[in-house]
Amino acid sequence: MKTVSPFLLLVCLFLTGCATIQNMFQRKDTPPPPPGWTSTPTLEQITSVINRNSLLIRNFTSENASIHVPGVAFPLHSRLMFDRPKRLRIQGSASSVSGREFDFGSNDQLFWLWTKRNSLKETWYCRHDQYAISPVRSMIPIDPDWLIEALGIVEFKPTDQHYGPTRLDDGNWEIVSHSQTSSGQYTKRTVVDSKSGGIVRQELYTPQNELVASAEAKDLRYDPGTGIRYAKRVEVRCQGMDGSMILDLGSPSFNSSASLSSTQFMMPTYEGFRAVDLCGPEILQRSGMVMPPQTPQTPMTNVPEASIQTVIR
Repeated sequence: MKTVSPFLLLVCLFLTGCATIQNMFQRKDTPPPPPGWTSTPTLEQITSVINRNSLLIRNFTSENASIHVPGVAFPLHSRLMFDRPKRLRIQGSASSVSGREFDFGSNDQLFWLWTKRNSLKETWYCRHDQYAISPVRSMIPIDPDWLIEALGIVEFKPTDQHYGPTRLDDGNWEIVSHSQTSSGQYTKRTVVDSKSGGIVRQELYTPQNELVASAEAKDLRYDPGTGIRYAKRVEVRCQGMDGSMILDLGSPSFNSSASLSSTQFMMPTYEGFRAVDLCGPEILQRSGMVMPPQTPQTPMTNVPEASIQTVIR
């Protein structure tokens, strides 16, 4: 048996980290198997396959993900964590040894966004319940729920209206869903791969039929240990974003037996950055919007302490 040169192992460790060596001895994910449709699938058959796949995902982590955000010329080394129902954390650094550049997260109470290159030196946050009724939603209609769905964790809710499937020119199937919100009826178009049953594209439209966000999934994979279908690479575009955000999941680990710690989903406070409530009066005044009477003014001091992390320097 041919041995591996110790020098090559050291080079590999230096360039890509220990995770690469570990992956050499792990099974590789494969393309997802056919969904089992023998003829033209019904709406119930397609939504059942997708809902069942999403329910299989209780949590996942990836220590070797990468993210390419607008304004940064190079992909960021990223750590990604998800835990049901709304816990999500995406952190990006220029390298494995450099400082953090990007931090997006969500916990049970609120969500936040921090970027090192924010010239205003602000960390933006908002409570989930306030965002749902705030007029800022019409200006920033993207919330953590959308990003979670962009990763392929999609649920066709019985409270929404669903139509289709419609066969597209490329042979894939499209489902149109209508969801009623306090801002009006939003429309979502979901394209499902006819061969694997995986989601390949999602589009979100405002009540005025404006496209505000899209997510395109590439390189569909299948984890045989859990039976989970997922996209290794996702490209997200949002209205007002100069370019797209590209997320590569790397080698995700699904359904860890040990629950993820809630401390990993605490909102951080970065030194030199001021926390600003996206749904508070300051942002609304900047945007020329009127504060609705039913939305309380909540300064940062009223955010639950369990949702906030210590200062990061």
